[in-house]
Amino acid sequence: MVMKRLYNQYFPTPKYLAMNSCGIDISDQSIKYGELIMTTSGLRLSNYGKEKIPDGVVVSGKIEKENELVSILKKIKEKEKLHFVRVALPEEQMYLFTLSLPKTKDANLSDMVLLQIEEHIPLKAIDCTFNYDVISEDNESILVEVIAIANSILDGYLSVFEKAELVPTSFEIEAQAIARAVIPREEENTIMIVDFGDARTGVSISKNGRVFLTTTLSIGGIDLTNMIAKNFSISFDEAEKMKHEYGLNQIDKNPNIFGAILNGISVLRDELNKQYLYWGTHNTKKDEQINHIILCGGDANLSGLAEYLELSMNIKVENANVWTNVLDTKNDVPEMSFEESLSYATVVGLSLGNYSYSKQPVINILPEGIKSSLLREYWMRFSTILFDLITFIAFSASLLLFPAYFFSQTKENLVEDRLALFNKENPELLNNNINKMIDDINSKIVVLNNNTNPYQVSDKIFGTILSTRTNGITFSQMLFNKKVGEDSILEVHGIAKDRNSLRNFKTALDSNTSFSSVELPISNFLEKTDLPFTVLLKIK
Repeated sequence: MVMKRLYNQYFPTPKYLAMNSCGIDISDQSIKYGELIMTTSGLRLSNYGKEKIPDGVVVSGKIEKENELVSILKKIKEKEKLHFVRVALPEEQMYLFTLSLPKTKDANLSDMVLLQIEEHIPLKAIDCTFNYDVISEDNESILVEVIAIANSILDGYLSVFEKAELVPTSFEIEAQAIARAVIPREEENTIMIVDFGDARTGVSISKNGRVFLTTTLSIGGIDLTNMIAKNFSISFDEAEKMKHEYGLNQIDKNPNIFGAILNGISVLRDELNKQYLYWGTHNTKKDEQINHIILCGGDANLSGLAEYLELSMNIKVENANVWTNVLDTKNDVPEMSFEESLSYATVVGLSLGNYSYSKQPVINILPEGIKSSLLREYWMRFSTILFDLITFIAFSASLLLFPAYFFSQTKENLVEDRLALFNKENPELLNNNINKMIDDINSKIVVLNNNTNPYQVSDKIFGTILSTRTNGITFSQMLFNKKVGEDSILEVHGIAKDRNSLRNFKTALDSNTSFSSVELPISNFLEKTDLPFTVLLKIK
């Protein structure tokens, strides 16, 4: 996993192909958004912000005024140049449960879940959309986690994003996105996550990074603010300021506000304690017990809240580090303050879905038709990049080969010019049959290269003549002559010192059995000294 993260960090997928999505968290009061971008320094949060939603536009996660919500989303789209988005759907409108299914050969898990889904949610199977993820399996059964939502709610969100011209790549439950952000990837303990928001508090329990239980409490930060405003007869804004200024740590400065805040927090504590006890009674194994509580959400930074819950519930409570799976806060400074980051846990978790790993699954409940269109979009983009890459390589190769082509063309032109000049200077060659000349030359070359000569004189004959040479005889030339059908004749030319020397040489040749006849014309004896002679030797 570390190698995969390092590879993605230094060799990120091209942005056009990655289809990275901006996380969008829609609540009853606001829309928060942001996108994690992979850089050489790691992931960084970019294009983040918050837009308020007027009262009544979204109520308990259900869209009541579609056009107003579309208008807000269009504003965000134009401001941040968004296209693909990952969306967290409200827990109030979603259902999460685990299901154990018998393991059978060639079983279709989707059909098996569909047959049993009505036993776990108050909806008919035909009226809901669901998706699942396999948790574990053995030889007999398969344990799956199922998330479902009413089609009417899902269609409302799909319509809003379609009209806002935004393309959702995933719809997932908010609790899973939060867990992906605040729970370290290597964490295996069971953890309770408390998302203390403005209008409600989401409670979820996660083990090994996977959410197994969710519930929504109707108390939120606005309720605490209203209590303070009512007790002190002040405006909502003044009460909000006072809430964050004093919190639960400033009892000595203003005990009255401590009591007002404590009344609301006590209700929250009691509800959390119920969930804590419920989980403990239904999961009795030691490694399944809740190890600690993580606080996040806009009002989780209320001073003294974590300490109060830890003391009253007798369990470790800490504020979330939403950057735990994004960057090392010891070496890097996040893009926003710690207090502000607590309200962006869902957004960060959604954006991490672009870089999710097996221990932190994304259970996407988008309809299959939209998933298929996204897959086609991906392959279309892949084909486009592949075509562009091939085009670039071909263009680069052309640029690299152009100098060689240019020089070869120059050389070819030079050769043609020289050939034209040669033909001009030798016009007779143009009138001859070049092919015939080539054939004649080739035949002569064959003759010259032919090592087989039927008219050879052995070294023995030359040795015999040389050994027969007497004193006063000097050789100047030896000629071999043979016509077809005739005897082989060897002409020996030379100079004799005197007539006796020539006569003695003739006698020696006559006595040699290698020759059938020796002819020495009488004219060779005309001179007294330095007689030039020619002897005709007929070789046997």
